[in-house]
Amino acid sequence: MKKVLLVLLALPSRAYKQSLGASLELQELLSSKSVAEATRLVEEELEGSTESATANCHDYTCGDGWAPKPNHADLPGSSDAECCQQTCKLFTCSKGFVPNPSYATNVGSSAEQCCDKTCEGFSCPAHLQVAPQKLHSAGNTVEECCAETCENVTCAANYAARAERKAKVHPPGEAQDFCCAATCALHTCSAGSVADPTRLHLTEPSDEQCCKSTCLSAVCPKGSKVPAAKEHQVMTSTEQCCDTLCGGYTCGKGWHADPLREAKFGNTDQACCTRTCSVFACSEGWASNAEVADFVGVSDEVCCKKKCVQYQDKCTGDYAPNPAANDTVGDFAEVCCSRTCALHHCPAGKVLVPNPKDAVGSTDDLCCEDVICSDFRNKTVVEDSTKGCNGLTKEKCGSSKVELTNTRTNKTDVLACNWSIWGICSLGPGHVPQERPCQVPNGNFIQSTR
Repeated sequence: MKKVLLVLLALPSRAYKQSLGASLELQELLSSKSVAEATRLVEEELEGSTESATANCHDYTCGDGWAPKPNHADLPGSSDAECCQQTCKLFTCSKGFVPNPSYATNVGSSAEQCCDKTCEGFSCPAHLQVAPQKLHSAGNTVEECCAETCENVTCAANYAARAERKAKVHPPGEAQDFCCAATCALHTCSAGSVADPTRLHLTEPSDEQCCKSTCLSAVCPKGSKVPAAKEHQVMTSTEQCCDTLCGGYTCGKGWHADPLREAKFGNTDQACCTRTCSVFACSEGWASNAEVADFVGVSDEVCCKKKCVQYQDKCTGDYAPNPAANDTVGDFAEVCCSRTCALHHCPAGKVLVPNPKDAVGSTDDLCCEDVICSDFRNKTVVEDSTKGCNGLTKEKCGSSKVELTNTRTNKTDVLACNWSIWGICSLGPGHVPQERPCQVPNGNFIQSTR
């Protein structure tokens, strides 16, 4: 037992530590076997420990940029190459890649293991490009690598896109200044010139680029002049700048030149001339009057004659309205109205019918009746026609009449009662009936005789 302890004490410190970690089998031998057997086992273990200690990676510390191999404790060796593996810290990224400090302790020796791709090789969608400031920065997405080009920029009013920068990326916050240029719409032309509306879209504004002479420089032909409204307009032609004066206009048929308008602008009859009655359109109820065709100062009263339609409400008294004459030229009753019987002259033995103003016409048949009709209307019809006039007193006889049916004409005759020389009332001897029409109060006519 003493020999074993002495041997352990004589071991190097590392070997001693390993021996102290001997297996249970050795410990059991130390307690139960012979000293010779235990000594042999200890010597065998010590021999193996000594060999390992002289060339084992377990005791080797890797250099900067190196990391122990996974099984380095069991590997023989005493150098980085034998015991360690290279980390990304020692790797140099190639073109299109940039180092990432967080990969420095990673084991690797390729760009894929140790580096990040840059935006230089990234393919952006349409209308986007890799931003210049991001070409050498790590990135692999649209958000990381791409930026808007001028093609996507909408220029402000009166600015136009710079064609040469259409596909270029604009600096952040400088889209308008970088991608757009001022147009002629923003240019103020010098005195004597005016903006040319056909050039408002051009860039690089200047008087030469944006402006043209105005109509003030136009030389107008006789009878025309530049109106004030055109003085500052671009002169594209003399015709465009010069407007006709009424003094240079020839009036059409039915119009007379108006000397008061010679200096005014105009090129129509209405603007420059005075209308005559020959081209005046009469209003409803009026007819053209050829006798005043050349008159000016036109109006219905000057150029036209009244039609009877305007006179119909004046057809009163002995006249009645006559709609058939509405389109007839006239302004008095004899032309425009219908005559009533009140204006008719009856022949001898006849008189006008009652209320002659109510009868429209001018014939004897319509307007006249027998002179006896008035006397007959005032007589009283005998109630008993079978008795006739017989038995009537002299006073009553003179105011009575009898109605009898005429068998020849099949009409009613009215016969007057007469007081005879015999002192009786009768129709009278030797009477020859004669038809004489009379109008009765109800408007009908009856035949009367005497």
